[in-house]
Amino acid sequence: MNTPVSILEAINAEIIENTSLLELIYSQTNGEQTTDCAIACLLRSLYKTQEKIETYIDDLDKNN
Repeated sequence: MNTPVSILEAINAEIIENTSLLELIYSQTNGEQTTDCAIACLLRSLYKTQEKIETYIDDLDKNN
């Protein structure tokens, strides 16, 4: 059964996987500033989204 926590955990796992892949791509860029800045911005956004989801999971766990 899909609970709100299990759904958020699944989404969080996908974000972690996508972040890892993007970090790998970032480490292999040719140093072009525009590309580096765009990837760095995406990484920051993914990290912030991950933090929000983890906060939601903690809140849901506390309320159950």
